[in-house]
Amino acid sequence: MQSESTHEKLSAELMARHEVLRDLIGCAPFHYVDIPVHGNIGDLLIMHGTLAFFRKQGLTPKLIAPYFAYDARWIAPEDVIVFHGGGNFGDLYPYFQELRERIVQSHPENRIIILPQSLHFSTPEKMAQSAEIFRTHADAHLCVRDQVSFEMAQEFTDHVYLLPDMAHQLHPMRAHVLQPGAGSLRISRVDDESSDHSRMLPTVSSTVTDWPQFVGEREARINLFRRAIGGFFRRGLGRQANRILVPLWMAYSGRLIADAARLFAQHELIVTDRLHGHILACLLNRKNIVLDNSYGKNSRYVEAWTGDSELVMLQKPQSASPVAQASLKLATL
Repeated sequence: MQSESTHEKLSAELMARHEVLRDLIGCAPFHYVDIPVHGNIGDLLIMHGTLAFFRKQGLTPKLIAPYFAYDARWIAPEDVIVFHGGGNFGDLYPYFQELRERIVQSHPENRIIILPQSLHFSTPEKMAQSAEIFRTHADAHLCVRDQVSFEMAQEFTDHVYLLPDMAHQLHPMRAHVLQPGAGSLRISRVDDESSDHSRMLPTVSSTVTDWPQFVGEREARINLFRRAIGGFFRRGLGRQANRILVPLWMAYSGRLIADAARLFAQHELIVTDRLHGHILACLLNRKNIVLDNSYGKNSRYVEAWTGDSELVMLQKPQSASPVAQASLKLATL
């Protein structure tokens, strides 16, 4: 009988760490807020991982809503508010942070749980302003994905938890491809978190893309979902949108994830500066080289959770070993 690999054991341990969230939610009715309605596959993996966790734990959200179609007046005194995880806690993506701060201020008696996040603020002053708001709430629980974020989170609340990304709940993922994976795939950021790894690109990657390019023409359909959900909400039909349209979006976004998984499975090696390019490779048991993003989120995450996997190689910009050498090392595993 074949023994379990280090990667398989690690994946099981990462999923088990989320069980603390079951105790935090308890038996209370809860809202799952700030779900992504866009084409970023990483955020969709987090959402579907979170939903998988709820199913495993026998939890059913009272309400699921994106940030642009959520009304705080829907919150009853007994409700728990569970915010979607990810990497938008800070001032890089202000709309999401502003929603969290509004709920913290307007509902001091409701338990608030923020699922695993990476924290980043452009200045200490902006971080202090946000922390001051959170400190007014006695029952705010902040889950973070790395040690640096854990230390930062102490300024916001006394209830801080170091937990892996919710996407790990999807392990193991299966993708049906006609041929075994071959060659390498590069998933490279083109947004504000991008970093300069272009000099490394030609040596290791036979296929290059990013989430926006991968989604491509399907972005138009995604925007239809956004407009429909937002339109219902603006007409006072937000509850109907969240009851009817959100499940349809869940199904469609699941198809996007399946397509991304097939793309990854067609390659033997994944090279990425997308955190969820790395995590998706891990979910599919694919060898992967992780490059850092603009503010160190990726290296912080690997060092906290996945660095012990035999499938993972972290490549920091200051490292003396080029990515090509890292890829050769992984290829021998």
